[in-house]
Amino acid sequence: MGTINRVRREIYRKLVHLALCSVLALPYFAALPPPLTVQVYYALGLLSASLLNSVVVKHGKLLAELEKLRRNVDSFAGSLSEELRQPLVLMEQTIARFYEFVSSQISILERDYEKREGYVGLLYGMIGASVSLLLSPCLTLYGVLALAFVDTSAALTDLLLGTGQKTARGSAVAFLVYASVLVALGVDPLRAAVSSLLTCIAEYLSPEDNLTVPVVATTLALLLGLPPRCPLS
Repeated sequence: MGTINRVRREIYRKLVHLALCSVLALPYFAALPPPLTVQVYYALGLLSASLLNSVVVKHGKLLAELEKLRRNVDSFAGSLSEELRQPLVLMEQTIARFYEFVSSQISILERDYEKREGYVGLLYGMIGASVSLLLSPCLTLYGVLALAFVDTSAALTDLLLGTGQKTARGSAVAFLVYASVLVALGVDPLRAAVSSLLTCIAEYLSPEDNLTVPVVATTLALLLGLPPRCPLS
């Protein structure tokens, strides 16, 4: 049962990972409403990731504050009539349920070290994507796609192999998947293979692949002269 739960948890994490990568890739497939630019879009994403990480870091403190709010509301509501008390109690219950829901989702998504240091996976991913955008807005899509497919395919392969750790076989599958994605985007097979190989090596060696993979992939796209994929205006 523990193995099944671990597999479900990892699959859920990767589905969320792919969904977030889809959000990052959105400006390259659909025009953003003016005056929103891709730079502002990524900046808002980085801000949101930072706020989420701060919530996780201060999880215990927020629970204490929520309990304090509950006591204050109960104390104040006790002095009111039933009609005035109900909206306050409803507000307090809504806040508590929302926070419990967010906490449960974070608990599923975060890795063991993130329980101690905060939910850095999303934050590092946004930092990596933002650095990629600074390197070249028209090549950032390669970094986002690498973040989506290299990490996910390698992790799920290793999970199916029953290791739960990075392996050469997982990286080999990731290499084939990302190289195929590049070829589908119009990159010639040789440059696709070189870019995919070096990106997968970076993913395998990196202590935090969410941070390094998009930057490495975008840098390789720049050095290898891959076809530009600019945001839609």
